[in-house]
Amino acid sequence: MNRRELIFTAGALALSACGPSSPAMPPPETPAADPFAGDRLMADVEAYVNFGTHRTGSPGDVATTDWFAEHWRKLGYDVAHMDVTCPNADTTAARLRIGETTFEGFAQPPLVFTAPGGLSAPLAWWNADRPADVQRRIALIHIPRQPGGLSLGNDYREAARRAAAAGAVGVVMVMASPSGEIVAINTPVGMTMDIPVLQVGEKEKSRLEAAMAAAPRATLTIEGPGGERTGRNTIARRGEAGPWVIISTPQSGWFTCGGERGPGIAMSRALSEWALTTKFPVRWLFVATSGHEWVDHGAHLFHEQEAPGPEETALWYHLGASFGARAYQETPTGLVAQETPNLVRAHMATPDLVPLIEAAFAGQPVIDTPMPADLSKALGEYRLVLEEGYPSAAGFWGGNAHFHTPIDTAASTTPAIMEPIVRAVARVIEGKLARI
Repeated sequence: MNRRELIFTAGALALSACGPSSPAMPPPETPAADPFAGDRLMADVEAYVNFGTHRTGSPGDVATTDWFAEHWRKLGYDVAHMDVTCPNADTTAARLRIGETTFEGFAQPPLVFTAPGGLSAPLAWWNADRPADVQRRIALIHIPRQPGGLSLGNDYREAARRAAAAGAVGVVMVMASPSGEIVAINTPVGMTMDIPVLQVGEKEKSRLEAAMAAAPRATLTIEGPGGERTGRNTIARRGEAGPWVIISTPQSGWFTCGGERGPGIAMSRALSEWALTTKFPVRWLFVATSGHEWVDHGAHLFHEQEAPGPEETALWYHLGASFGARAYQETPTGLVAQETPNLVRAHMATPDLVPLIEAAFAGQPVIDTPMPADLSKALGEYRLVLEEGYPSAAGFWGGNAHFHTPIDTAASTTPAIMEPIVRAVARVIEGKLARI
């Protein structure tokens, strides 16, 4: 038993149990036939999306937590929660008004609210070569992307920081993205900003330029409740002895997250059923983390306080972002959904798992050739697994055409894309555990 288990057993952490583990609990349900069937995976993605927006501590995030806990408890897992407190990113108003034209947008955290009635100032496009152009103005930032590429969120954030330093009183990011929609940027939980920042989608750029030509002064309004909200990580454990097998997936995000989070969530639920049918001498741990959009805050807490140590873990598989999403073709009239998988995805693994993955994932583009584990190249919550030195670990991450947008619905994936992935993950786990 490591220090994390000792703390958990003693109850010294601020954990709120989902339900007591006792003889009074109902017997575990027998897993339904073939949890990896594509239609079952798709039903779980649809259920997840239908909970609504999944920002940490939102009603949709809370509903997801309860849904996971009920599923795992019925399967016979011991279930516990740990609190994840983050800023409240919801707003009651997030808009730019130029003359008689209004642009509804997304207030990019860290939130800075305007005074009642909004902030009125002239508009000016940000130019890194002429930073003084935005002094005492609302800076407009547009950063083109390469065709087929995702929005350059880090570049937008750096430009906003520089505009604020140059004396801008507010920022409007005109987000270049495959969909033309806004693209929310993940934000460190302790980050601060001195001026309000609004996003509008690139699809509004021509209308924005026309409005500016008629009335170069604008009013930026960002209002909201502010404060903090608390979501919860959900942790499910089963088994009395042997090394741990850990399956992790984030559950929170800026919007409905169908293609971003949905496949990982559906596969986690399916794998937890499948695990009951195996006979390996291991203990199982499944975790769904909240706080993800705040740069993996809930995962950080799980690693610090609850994760079994590397020395007692046989395998960690992380089911991250967009690896089971569908591809979209960019056309002059908009995105066209494809039946093929999204290729903006990555698969990384420690050396012992690479041959197993190459065999199990054969024919699945990109993810059939995992990158060798390399902390300097790892992204998402899988990076934390490598930081702590887990000797046998694999993980996915990626983006998709609807990534971090309000239109990332269940339509961003398909049963036919998800099913072969989860079957391959199970084969890799079987191959690894057969050696124990």
